[in-house]
Amino acid sequence: MLSAAADTLPLCDYGLGDGGVRSSRDGLRLRARGEAVTPGGVEVACRAVGVKLSFPSGCELLVAPDGGLHLRSGEVAGPFPAGVELLLGDGSRVQVSLVSGGKRRLRAVSIVDGDQCLQLWRRGQAAARSARPSHWAGVRLSCCGGGGDVYRPIAVGALVTLERVLVRDDRRDVTPPERLVLLTQPLLESLQRLPRQHRDTEQRVRSAVAAVAAVAERGQAVFPHGSGLHRVRRDRARWSLAGGFELQLALEGPLWPRLQLFAGRSISPLVEWTVGSAGAVYLSNPNPAQLGKRWHGNGTRMPRAVPGLQAREHLEERRRAIGVLRRVERARG
Repeated sequence: MLSAAADTLPLCDYGLGDGGVRSSRDGLRLRARGEAVTPGGVEVACRAVGVKLSFPSGCELLVAPDGGLHLRSGEVAGPFPAGVELLLGDGSRVQVSLVSGGKRRLRAVSIVDGDQCLQLWRRGQAAARSARPSHWAGVRLSCCGGGGDVYRPIAVGALVTLERVLVRDDRRDVTPPERLVLLTQPLLESLQRLPRQHRDTEQRVRSAVAAVAAVAERGQAVFPHGSGLHRVRRDRARWSLAGGFELQLALEGPLWPRLQLFAGRSISPLVEWTVGSAGAVYLSNPNPAQLGKRWHGNGTRMPRAVPGLQAREHLEERRRAIGVLRRVERARG
């Protein structure tokens, strides 16, 4: 999926449903101690036996005190012993913090919507108080589909991997086990900046830079927001783009993982983006006489995207994300 998101990634851009929320958006509302309703109509109720989310779609999801995620139909995922942050389709986040051992494992529950935060559980009992939104250092999960298709989103630079962790058994065949979302804005901004770093007079370089500038100018058409890409190769992860271009994922070679932009079925890419915390775009070397030189000049840095989803080392999230990329690469779809 292609998304023009930058600072945050709306759940609807996953292409996995609206998350079971209402399209009309109200404010975050407190109903009683330990109970609230999110802007999209998700009812959150906190008890010592767990935190239940009731979605307008009719789906119900329970976070148990041991960190397990339960659907009413009986499917279970986890456990996540330290708790989870659930990202909802209306943009709000439900943070469930747990402690290990003891009878009262449910430590705190908060709902965050922008700058607003309601704390529904505190120090082992129901609460009803406003608080400051806090940084979440634990596992993040997205409630997709009708709310019960749960995926783990992890961003590696401009590429967001989604790994399915929970789904009803009768939906297993209609929900993908993995999905990739490509954030196009950082890619296109880097293409716009690249010509400023390559002012060579050599004709091959000038032609290659002109081709890059043309792609940047038509960027919204080549990378249309909200589009799903069609895979064109069974033996590698390569997809068709608009305008006769193709995009390929490379998991080998220097500075992998990389995204490669090809003009049609060309053997050599026009540019390559390195995907990571310090991502950059590189112009492929246009001079055939310079054997062994992969790129021409230095890379052009990409702006940082969706900082709230970037892989975190203490959770080994980059390793998980690379695992998703390898499974996508091996897929024959």
